[in-house]
Amino acid sequence: MTSPTGQPNGRQRQYVLRDTGSAVVFWVAVAVFGLLLGDNIARGDWATLGFTLPLVLLGAWLLWFVLVHPHVRYDSNRVMVVNIGRVHELPWSRVTAVRQRLGVVFEMDDGSTVTAAGASAPRGMGTIVGGITGKLGENAVHFNRNALSLDAMRASAAPTPAPVVSRWDRIPLLVGAALVVAAIVDLVIAFA
Repeated sequence: MTSPTGQPNGRQRQYVLRDTGSAVVFWVAVAVFGLLLGDNIARGDWATLGFTLPLVLLGAWLLWFVLVHPHVRYDSNRVMVVNIGRVHELPWSRVTAVRQRLGVVFEMDDGSTVTAAGASAPRGMGTIVGGITGKLGENAVHFNRNALSLDAMRASAAPTPAPVVSRWDRIPLLVGAALVVAAIVDLVIAFA
């Protein structure tokens, strides 16, 4: 079954903005963590593996939580800003403007702002080449690309009485809390 928008089950097409450079750092760290654990497994050093596993998992979760998880998801009705520890659901009718600063900034009809940590300004050619051409920061060719596309979506959205909803990002925070507890127990056992 398709909706009038052509999407299955009445769902609208969703778009995601996410920094990809930070994801590369995450995957390099995961590879290093994998080598660390793999070495312990290959040597059959189960005691060291037992000690390092909770710490490595906590480190991997922390890097994922800070570098990969923050993003902006949007469709024709709303935008969802997933920041570090917080989720903001913003109906387009409550957003008065979208600006590009270090991150994408949503200006709300009540005067408040929500900044997206996971959608930083697109970087062009780099500092050296950009300095030669004189197109750094807001003068760069693609600096406002994200804000312009989001603002176009905002301008074409239908009005809705839906409220702004801000909440804690519970599941990742609970996973992190469990990993912190496991790492503390691991350290207490190791040094007792």
